[in-house]
Amino acid sequence: MFDLFVAYAIMVGMSIARQINEKLDLILALRKEMEKMDREITDDQLLNNITTGEKTNKAGAFKLVEAQITEIKKELNNLTNKGKNVKDIFTNNYYVNDLMQDREIVEGDYPNN
Repeated sequence: MFDLFVAYAIMVGMSIARQINEKLDLILALRKEMEKMDREITDDQLLNNITTGEKTNKAGAFKLVEAQITEIKKELNNLTNKGKNVKDIFTNNYYVNDLMQDREIVEGDYPNN
């Protein structure tokens, strides 16, 4: 019975970890898109808000993206109970972090991106 409980706790922990990773990946993707917009769009260029159809400038678009990121952070806080539910969830003594692969993923050079 104890083994079943431990297996369930691990499965729930992995599910939460997966949800956290997805939300963090979304934040990184939004930040990367902001950097791209900053390079490609001039400050006075008008853009269409795809949700409302209203016109906005680059600053307005950035404000919308920051609002999305704020919402994702709220979801993360709810999911993790402000970090209290996830102590050591990503601790794995047998995992060796590949910093070069992490850099490739962030830079968008990794084939699975």
